[in-house]
Amino acid sequence: MKEKEAYAELHFMDYLFDNGVSVPEILPSKAGKWVENVTGGYHASMFTKAPGRIPTEEDWNQRMFVNWGRIVGQMHLLTQSYVPLQDAKRRDWKQEPWMDMMRHLPYEEPIVRQKAMELLNWLETLPKEDMKNYGLVHCDLHAHNFFVTNDGAITAFDFDDCCYHWFAFDIAIILYSVIIKYNRQDKKGDTLDDHVAWFLDGFLKGYQEVHTLDNWWLKAMPKLLCYLRLLYYNVWHQRNDWRTVEGELKMKWLRFREEIESDEPLTNYPFG
Repeated sequence: MKEKEAYAELHFMDYLFDNGVSVPEILPSKAGKWVENVTGGYHASMFTKAPGRIPTEEDWNQRMFVNWGRIVGQMHLLTQSYVPLQDAKRRDWKQEPWMDMMRHLPYEEPIVRQKAMELLNWLETLPKEDMKNYGLVHCDLHAHNFFVTNDGAITAFDFDDCCYHWFAFDIAIILYSVIIKYNRQDKKGDTLDDHVAWFLDGFLKGYQEVHTLDNWWLKAMPKLLCYLRLLYYNVWHQRNDWRTVEGELKMKWLRFREEIESDEPLTNYPFG
């Protein structure tokens, strides 16, 4: 990450911290800097330790979901009045290299590329002029990017992927992670759709305590989830060479591509 991008990330975190959002406090270096250059072209920053731990199964309950939704709602509310540094601003999502699907998806997969183009064109139809829909968001607040305490309180961190995007997309990333977590479980006490309903019941309750949920957000969720699936498939192509992939990873890759090409829904939950 470039130094200016790091400063832009920390400036946003500091703004959230100053306005009562539970994020770590930034600790300046001895020289009074937020970012220091270190060996190898890297940059380092220090923060106060977040209280709690990565959520366990015991933490996975309505109390945590409500707090999860509330902290996302706080961020979406505050980003509407956030003024970035003039010379250090986070990128718009279309400038993010890892989101550049048409650059990385191979031409040998024309159906996948077609699905990607259709979803990218659809994204351009979503409202973004209204600051209540679009702004600087965390963009990766899954359950491994916050700590939770015994009473369910959440502290969010890892803002490395923050960028300008739709608030609905920020929520879709979280929901996508909840679906993936469920699908990886060996023992499932309920159906996926019931699990999604259980999660959203608490999450949206907490969110709407502090910020308005526009009606189109939930209706757009199935397509946003499909878009996310394509984004992560795109990341696979960035990190691996399909021609050399073998064994279990290749089987997962083939299944991944099949789901995309067939438009298989990630969940049948009735978003409305």
